[in-house]
Amino acid sequence: MTNEELKARNKLNHIHDDLAFSILSKLPLKSMKRFECIKKSWSILFENHNFMKMFRNNFLSNNNDSDSSNTFLLLNDVDPPAPPEQYRDCSFYLFSSESERFDNRIKLDLPFSIDNFGYGIFILGFNSINGIFCVSREGPLRLRIVLWNPTTAEFFVIPPSPEECVPPYRSPFMELIGFGYDHIRDDYKVIRYIKFLPTTDEEVDVPLKDRSFDPVLEIYSFSSNSWRILDIDMPYTYIDEFCNGTGVHINGMCHWWCRRYSSLEEYLVSFDLINEALIATPASLDMYEGCKLGQMARHLVVLNESISLISNCPETSTFHISTLGELGVEKSWITLFVVGPLPFIECPIGVGKKGNICFKTYDDEIVWVDLNTQIIDEIGVKGTRAECRTGIYKKNLFPIGGINN
Repeated sequence: MTNEELKARNKLNHIHDDLAFSILSKLPLKSMKRFECIKKSWSILFENHNFMKMFRNNFLSNNNDSDSSNTFLLLNDVDPPAPPEQYRDCSFYLFSSESERFDNRIKLDLPFSIDNFGYGIFILGFNSINGIFCVSREGPLRLRIVLWNPTTAEFFVIPPSPEECVPPYRSPFMELIGFGYDHIRDDYKVIRYIKFLPTTDEEVDVPLKDRSFDPVLEIYSFSSNSWRILDIDMPYTYIDEFCNGTGVHINGMCHWWCRRYSSLEEYLVSFDLINEALIATPASLDMYEGCKLGQMARHLVVLNESISLISNCPETSTFHISTLGELGVEKSWITLFVVGPLPFIECPIGVGKKGNICFKTYDDEIVWVDLNTQIIDEIGVKGTRAECRTGIYKKNLFPIGGINN
């Protein structure tokens, strides 16, 4: 082949960067990361302002929410009334599928009662799974957990864990961190993180094996209607003091935020409901910019079918929204959006349709923030502290546990 023929062939095989960038901007984040090694200009795509603008627009437009899905809003009262055996009231609303304006709301009453001890009502994961919510009461004593289908008003009370699961000489402190669906076994599962506190002093003669207070993961299976301890090494401790959003679920996996023992290193811990295995993804060091390690406020969400993290330093009013491209790979965290500074915004409380983020202001107003335009839209209702949540609800007429039947 002559030099002229070789040049002509290379010219035909060459794709101009503008066209390549347009194609790449439509790919999932994981696929894009795999193409970084092909060309130098592709390795620095996330530093390219024009490319990032295209990618953000495509990311938000790839919204898989169906027309039948709604945004829900959960509100809890400001303060628990006295005496302590009484508890905070709650209001549960669905926005219509056409709008997220509060004037299109539908109020739903809970068809069941929750234990009187604790704080506000808690929806694990803040999204429905096959139209099912996992509902409990916030606080260390989650004495009752309920699966609820608002469409059919059906609910199922999960039984307590057997007493033999609690080792002697220890007092369990439980945190609900995961609710998900195992599509292989057609089974709903709940994950609970348990740490044990000693109930005796050092002078009491306690066997050495019973002085071990290692935390455990406990899993509930709807199909067997039973709890069991997972035989999994847990080198991480669940954190919630700076993490307002707890576990989320997507594609058969539950995800929550943890810190490695004896260090301040933070991780996204993911639990495969099918294989019952853990995957840890380190937090990117870029997430700590302008904030001390271990003090970043976190809010884990599912944004357009992607694991995303809304984070900010408590002393600032700028919120960084990062998306994970691949589990277990630290460098696959990409900061897609920076919202702010918004000095009147206190914290995010969840997501809605079309990729909008819902925030609560310091005046307790609930507002939507459009990630593309950063336009702020008040919905005309007040929330209380951080105890209001929004998320996506999709209707389901099947009974609980009857998805494949």
